[in-house]
Amino acid sequence: MTRATLTLISIGGAVLLAAIAWWWLTYGEVVGYGYLSWREAGGCLVANSDLCSLAKALCLGSHPRLLLAYWTSAFWSGAVLLSASLLMLDRTRALG
Repeated sequence: MTRATLTLISIGGAVLLAAIAWWWLTYGEVVGYGYLSWREAGGCLVANSDLCSLAKALCLGSHPRLLLAYWTSAFWSGAVLLSASLLMLDRTRALG
């Protein structure tokens, strides 16, 4: 396993976990109050929609403004980095 692969695994995993935590802070309370189901809130983890924007607006009083601005691309950035690192790991093993 190369140093670059380990670095990408670490960064990708950290970004992915941070995105999930950021999503949880933004939407967890909205689900708790029954404004959205977990399935609907889960869709907000990977894509933005009018329903997600409405849910963020509903929790405006509970969260700092920074947390409201959940960015779905954070999740996808982490997923891409982690996937690239796993592909590099597989390639390194195949080359021997």
